[in-house]
Amino acid sequence: MLHSESLAKLAPALVKANAEVQHATKDSTNPHFRSTFASLNAVLDTIKPAYAAHGLTLTQMPGFHDGIATLGTMILHESGEWIYSESGSPVTKKDPQGIGSALTYLRRYSAAAIAGIGQEDDDGNDAS
Repeated sequence: MLHSESLAKLAPALVKANAEVQHATKDSTNPHFRSTFASLNAVLDTIKPAYAAHGLTLTQMPGFHDGIATLGTMILHESGEWIYSESGSPVTKKDPQGIGSALTYLRRYSAAAIAGIGQEDDDGNDAS
């Protein structure tokens, strides 16, 4: 994890926002495993109101290099302070759908992780 030089304003805002963030509703079904999971939209819809109320936003930046889908996830505070984490996943199907699937998976799990939302790995095989 990387972060701005100071976290003096971001840290208390993040503590307050995370106290308000609930677990995301499992609103999607994985037909391969007959299981349910919280979609990317459900995760983001869970995060955004609490973060906005405390001057925070979550932004994600996708990338792809040498068969690896990468994703940078950043929480920004209105003061300019930030924290940043990067994740990656190998992509076995190197077409737009395979890369998109891996990036959606990374976006959902990275957003949930950085915001402290518990997630079960019900659909972990989709990205592989």
